[in-house]
Amino acid sequence: MPALPLRSMLLAAAATIAAMAPSTQAQEAKPARPAQKARNIILFLGDAGGVSTINAAGILAHDKPQSLFIQSMPHVALSDTSARDKWVTDSAAGMTAIVTGYKTNNAMVSMVPGPDGHPAPVKSLMEYAEQRGLSTGVVTNMPIWDATPAANYAHVAARSNKGDIFAQMLKPRFGNGVDILLGKGLKDAKVAFTAAGTTPEKAFAAAGYKFGEDPALIASSPRAAILRDTDFVPLPAVEATIGQLARNPKGYVLMVEWDMHTDDPRAGMRHVIEMDDMIRRVSAMAGPDTLILFTADHSFGLRMTGGKRDTPLADQYDPAKPGIISVEADHTGEEVIVAASGPGADRVHGFMPNTRLFDIMMAALDWKKDD
Repeated sequence: MPALPLRSMLLAAAATIAAMAPSTQAQEAKPARPAQKARNIILFLGDAGGVSTINAAGILAHDKPQSLFIQSMPHVALSDTSARDKWVTDSAAGMTAIVTGYKTNNAMVSMVPGPDGHPAPVKSLMEYAEQRGLSTGVVTNMPIWDATPAANYAHVAARSNKGDIFAQMLKPRFGNGVDILLGKGLKDAKVAFTAAGTTPEKAFAAAGYKFGEDPALIASSPRAAILRDTDFVPLPAVEATIGQLARNPKGYVLMVEWDMHTDDPRAGMRHVIEMDDMIRRVSAMAGPDTLILFTADHSFGLRMTGGKRDTPLADQYDPAKPGIISVEADHTGEEVIVAASGPGADRVHGFMPNTRLFDIMMAALDWKKDD
């Protein structure tokens, strides 16, 4: 058989390979399914809830390490908490970073120092939500005007400026303002609104809120402002808030703050368990279109320094005696945990700046920053 010319051999080989290969259509990878978009965001903020506090609280409550629901959430990261001007942040700068994506100076609430020296407001996630017609809520066991809740809806250069914070609460820059407000600070509201020539009842009613002290009012009104000066049972209040907000077909953004400062160690660690129970319940009732995040604005000087495993830690611990859990009653600068589940939660991993939490929430909603 005569030898084939080289060109003919190459063409024959190419034809054979082409025949063996799948069709171009089959070779093309199916387009990747787009990541599910979040309809709702629930941000749980443990104020001063550092890793050491969470660890000690879980063992104290359950006598077992890593026993909290938070510690079972599928996506985890560690977040830097430093402020723009200090290594150790306060709640104002810490929460501003989380909900606006900007680091700022301690004491500033959703404002940053401008080039001319004058503070400038920066837009919060909740304001983006209000602008787009979503429902919004703020629930806290701290005063409603305090730095952490205020960073969602107010812009002041000094967190102590209660009068301006209350005024901005009722005169929002976007939308009609936060729909459900629940927190302490009733006495403070009376002082602030009296100075403005009115009362909290009149001011909130004029802004379209059902106003009172009983969290049960939330179930009967899509716009409710509940201010009180005593604690309330958290889980029913949070469930009622979600029930109201979820009626909006566009979705909602909810921030729940629970104080975990351990200058009173037993109270602070009890609040860890209360928030953990909330997150467990909300994770079961929220739909698959809800991004749930837990983090802290800063850590705190609590350390677990002893304890034997053969005896329940609760039986060994006495706040008045050293050796089991010690507390240096001040903020500290180490990273805090971020735990997440739901659409967009896979972006939570590794070490991150606290400002990235804002980017993660915006990306989950498929929103772009204005600037």
